[in-house]
Amino acid sequence: MASGTITAYGVGLFIHILAVVLAFGPTFAYGLIFSVMPKYPRSAPAFFEAIRKVDTYLVNPAMLVVLLAGIYVMSKGNWDGSEAFITVGFLAIIILLGLQHAFFRPQGRKAQELAERDLKNGDTFSEEFEEVSRRLSTVGPIAGLIVVVTIFFMTVKP
Repeated sequence: MASGTITAYGVGLFIHILAVVLAFGPTFAYGLIFSVMPKYPRSAPAFFEAIRKVDTYLVNPAMLVVLLAGIYVMSKGNWDGSEAFITVGFLAIIILLGLQHAFFRPQGRKAQELAERDLKNGDTFSEEFEEVSRRLSTVGPIAGLIVVVTIFFMTVKP
């Protein structure tokens, strides 16, 4: 039976991978949950509040750990050959942090405010809410694709 040695690099890599799971895993469920809202419109404000909480206490801190642990692992690794995967990883986390803070956070807050306003008048959403929802439903899968492509590059290291 082979025994492994725990190294600082190995721990750094573990932290990096765990942070990826914690940062991006929950975001893949947002679209599925979001698809239920038309059937249960009164749940919309709670849904957006839950997303904000998950983003604040899990996604955002884990994204920072992804970046910091990635820098650590990059600095300690022995990279023979192509290092394109490192560039892809850095670009991806910078783009995703930007999307999170410049797009998802403000659009989610706006969607919640519009849902709360619209639901005071009944169980239907305004065209303004629907437009914000369309933007979120368009950019969300793009962010998900960035995550998937990045995981591919980080795993395969082409």
